[in-house]
Amino acid sequence: MNTPTLTRKVCLLGRLAVGKTSLVRRFVENVFDEKYQTTVGVSIHTKHITLGEQQLKLIIWDIAGFEQVAHYSQYVRGSHGVLWVADGTEPASWHKLQAIRQAQPALHTLPGLCLINKHDLLDQWRIDHDDLDGLQKDFSALLFTSAKTGENVEKAFLLLAQQLLELA
Repeated sequence: MNTPTLTRKVCLLGRLAVGKTSLVRRFVENVFDEKYQTTVGVSIHTKHITLGEQQLKLIIWDIAGFEQVAHYSQYVRGSHGVLWVADGTEPASWHKLQAIRQAQPALHTLPGLCLINKHDLLDQWRIDHDDLDGLQKDFSALLFTSAKTGENVEKAFLLLAQQLLELA
C-alpha cells in the first residue's frame, strides 16, 4: 500500500539579501547564481522528497525581506514550518530575525531552524559568541549554511522536513 504524499508549507524568513532565494534555488534546482535578484512579495517553489517510506511535498515560500515586521503575517498564514535565515556577515540580519519572531508569536509553535548563511565568507563574518549564544537560545536548531557551496543546505531542509513528519 502506498503512503499518501503529505503536503507542507514552509516559509523562509529573514532580512533582505541574506540569501533566502539562493538557499531555495540550491535546494530545489541545485544551482547558485552570483547575480543578486530581489524577491518581490513571495516566490513559491515545490520540492518532492522522500524520508524513509514517506513522500513529502514541500511548498516553499521564499518571502521577500522587509523592514516592517508586520508585513510577514499575510504570507506565513497556514505555514507548517519556518527556516529563519540570517547572514553571518551582517549583524543587522540576525537582530531582524529576533524582531520578526517577537512580532509573529504564532510562528514560535511551528517547527523551525535558524540558518546562518554565507559560511563560505567566514573570513568576513561579524557574528560573535554572544550573538550565537542568543540565537541558540531563541531557536531549537542552528546551522551554518552556504548557498554558494551547498554546505548544509539540503541538511537544513531535510531536518525541517523530518520535524514536519514527526508532527504529522
